[in-house]
Amino acid sequence: MGVSVKEAMQIGGLVNCKVVAGEKGLHRTIDYITVMEVPDVIRWLKGNDLLLTSLYPIKDDPEAIGKLVQQLHDVGSSALAIKTERYVKQIPEVIIEAGNRLGFPIIEIEDEVSYLDIMTPLMELRLNKSDLGKEQLEKFFQWITELAMGGKGIPALIEAVQQMTENIITVGSEVPALEGISWRKVVSPLTRAQKNELRIAKRSIRMDRVLDDQITPCIVTPLLLNDELYGDVTCWQTKREFVERDFLVLDRTVLLMALEFLKVITRTDVEQTFKDDFLSEVLTGNVVDKAEIIEKGKMFNWNLSKDYQVFVIAYSNSAQPIVKHENEALWFQERKRKLLLKVNDIFRFDVQKAIITVRKELIVVLYHRELAAEAGMLPYTTDPNNGAIMDLAESARRQLSQEFEELSFTVGVGRFYQGLEGIHQGYKEAVKAIQLGKPISGKTGCVHYEDLGIFRVLGQVNDWKEMEELYSETIGKLVEYDWSNNASLMVTLREYFANNCSLAETAEKLFVHVNTMKYRMQKIEQVTGCSVHDAEKRLLLHMGLKIDQILQSGNV
Repeated sequence: MGVSVKEAMQIGGLVNCKVVAGEKGLHRTIDYITVMEVPDVIRWLKGNDLLLTSLYPIKDDPEAIGKLVQQLHDVGSSALAIKTERYVKQIPEVIIEAGNRLGFPIIEIEDEVSYLDIMTPLMELRLNKSDLGKEQLEKFFQWITELAMGGKGIPALIEAVQQMTENIITVGSEVPALEGISWRKVVSPLTRAQKNELRIAKRSIRMDRVLDDQITPCIVTPLLLNDELYGDVTCWQTKREFVERDFLVLDRTVLLMALEFLKVITRTDVEQTFKDDFLSEVLTGNVVDKAEIIEKGKMFNWNLSKDYQVFVIAYSNSAQPIVKHENEALWFQERKRKLLLKVNDIFRFDVQKAIITVRKELIVVLYHRELAAEAGMLPYTTDPNNGAIMDLAESARRQLSQEFEELSFTVGVGRFYQGLEGIHQGYKEAVKAIQLGKPISGKTGCVHYEDLGIFRVLGQVNDWKEMEELYSETIGKLVEYDWSNNASLMVTLREYFANNCSLAETAEKLFVHVNTMKYRMQKIEQVTGCSVHDAEKRLLLHMGLKIDQILQSGNV
């Protein structure tokens, strides 16, 4: 049970404060007390709130100040108490006017009165008023704890909470092994914005969601593990309106739900480790007995006698992460787990799933070529243009980028081969596409091994002694000359080859005169001893540039 604003003005620190507007609303009931620390605090309010603020978060935003009282009134808040002197000398007239017009109490907090002077006495009074419900709540908490410790599982917990709240309870899950429970109700999934809202709030908040095609008020409690959202517990207003104890019930229940989720996640992690270790032999080509490997694969419901298209996904922090994390290692571990869940969801068709494994911070996807062809996702035979394959890779990259904005992704694709040996070869090529694709060809996002061109050959070289000597005899001389003379012969030569050896087009791209280009080409010939008019020498220069790109990429 709450207290009226009028009663509150006779308690604790509010005794030394005064109502400066909206006296007609003194009958409003206060159930919650909130401090305004961020500009968009309105979204976190539950209704019947007393909002305490210095106006600091919006002091330089006249529009936000002008809308504040109306917004509080619209969400069913009780009163606004503003601390003056520190950031605002007096309560803005626009707030006074809105308070009187809406009958919404505006309270001025004296400078010497702290927020705690107001909050503590009011909370004590409210707790004393709710003593009659304490015993019932404690019995309920004991009951659900016994259910959880007794291994009754999530359905039993939901049933108990439904009895307590008298409303429908559903559980949403982002863990495939732990499907959400909706009691034959059609529940709209949380939107991306709603998920972000829950991650930020880290507590139960009011929302409007769709239940059985009807927009329904609800309380949504996030199920967080290491600050990652793995699910939600939602109480739908289907029978009675919400009261404060519903929030307490959900907050306590979600802790027990989290234990159930943690059991499943831990079991999934262990199973994933076994999968990773097993597939490591296949990916590295260390298969001694193919029949034995195929038989072992059946333990995970894999049919390794079929043919697979290999995708490899590399991920890393963006140059400027959206959020700084205190424990970067733990955060990245959780990101990896959520990534695996999302990748599993993306590479799924009908009842079949792709084989997903992790190797050296890369996510490897073995996509069943035959089943994908039957589903119309990929051609079974070789696709000359690799169009469908790259469309699928780009779709996956785009979905991952949207879900994990703080990470950047590159997808490498190998050529399609058959059998276990084909998995090994496709994996090698997909990794090479990632290693060489972005730094060498400048491609980002998705790279197919076939698009590497001559680098497919250079990337296979194991002994680089001859290559380095060729580089030193040609391009290495240009690099040294440019450094010593502050010149740009390397850039000139690259552009020359990029423009099909056209002096005019290269001059236009470099914004220089054709005569300047002629002089630079003569200088290149003088420094390297290689003429671009000699086919053999021109090839040496071209190869030298390619070797330079590989050396610069660090993939030797």
